[in-house]
Amino acid sequence: MKLRHNELALTPILGWVLGLAFFILAPLTLIVVHGGYSIPSFYEVNDSYSHVDLSTGEFRIPIIVVWASLLFSFLAVLFFTPTAGESRQRFGAPINESSLKRAVIVTAGVAIFTYATMIQMVGGVGVFLVSHWYNRQEELVARLGDWHVLFSQFSLANQILFTAGAALFTHTQMKRRKYDRLFWIVIFFLFLLQIVMTGNRIFFALYLLSFAASCWLYRRKTPIVILLAAAPVLISVFSAWNYFRSDLSAIGKNIPTYVEGDLGNRSVTSLMDAFEGVDTMILLHMINDFGTKYDYLYGASYARVLYFLVPRSIYPEKPSGFSVRMAAVYEPGNLGSLAVTQFGECYANFGPFSLLLLPLATVIIMKLSASLAGQMQNHALLSAVVFVLFIWVARSSFEDNFITFVLAFVLSGSLRLEKGLVSRNVVWRASESAPI
Repeated sequence: MKLRHNELALTPILGWVLGLAFFILAPLTLIVVHGGYSIPSFYEVNDSYSHVDLSTGEFRIPIIVVWASLLFSFLAVLFFTPTAGESRQRFGAPINESSLKRAVIVTAGVAIFTYATMIQMVGGVGVFLVSHWYNRQEELVARLGDWHVLFSQFSLANQILFTAGAALFTHTQMKRRKYDRLFWIVIFFLFLLQIVMTGNRIFFALYLLSFAASCWLYRRKTPIVILLAAAPVLISVFSAWNYFRSDLSAIGKNIPTYVEGDLGNRSVTSLMDAFEGVDTMILLHMINDFGTKYDYLYGASYARVLYFLVPRSIYPEKPSGFSVRMAAVYEPGNLGSLAVTQFGECYANFGPFSLLLLPLATVIIMKLSASLAGQMQNHALLSAVVFVLFIWVARSSFEDNFITFVLAFVLSGSLRLEKGLVSRNVVWRASESAPI
């Protein structure tokens, strides 16, 4: 509530709090209420993280550590957020909706081009449909090397720009109570296309969280009611897609396995899928494992931002990214990557000190929001990008999000996506304590 009283914008601290609540607090609460959780066998995940049983006491310490860290983080927001009188933005530069629509369409066009290129690289539509969404990426990296890595990184940055543009458009519509339903349908269709082509639901999930945040900020009750009414259907569809996306050509054959494999526990599984609860399952195991079974990384995963642009052709010994390293630990022998939440990355690096480091990161994000408020007012799209990435960073690695932001900045400038987006005739003003 304090964030809403202080600002009506999509800011880094709002994104961070949303990410912590959705990707860590929600699945953790579900696990505690349910007394634990076991990932259904048809997902074929490794036994090293597929079960959390709270009746044995094995996970008592991990639960307490995560709860305490989240509590301290939310208290940091409560106590360190400036008062409304000190921080509320008085004059906001208006967004030109025509320019914003142009930015959304341009990024959508770039995305469609990357889809077509991907289909051509894998050998045609038929091969694309029967290939596993993650394995085909690994195959292309093995075949094309650094060029495909760079292509994938720019494609990801473009998807974030599209998601941020869609989120900013929705936010602007909520602010003005002016709803362009046709363009919303276009956005919805583009997200569906993105899900089918990449197998990834996260961008649509980020958009829905942004949509909910905008409704909450401006107290738009009707859209919130509609979103809540649609939530059971969205959760069920997202959960099913999490299983079927591995082979689109075999959906009919896999339906019985999916329907019969988790009888009596379908609601909990669907919610865990929607909240990306597997990440929290791994997090709880990591707190037990790191410092005993595995050595701490002592900041190594964060240090990767210093040399992430160096290609492997020049630096063959370059360490893998954090998510790939976690896959090697918890899914040995399988190609892939695992997101383990930002708290998981922090704990893998610094152990029990993470109990204080996550709240400290929250304070730093608040200060960053305040210091950048004036500059970001003139870069509305990049401001929305930062908001979206801070939702995402709560469940993924810092390095990945840092790279994505840098490339999104480059791509936004190259495509001139912010041209005409913000009126330069309106002077931004704020008191010494800028809005968070």
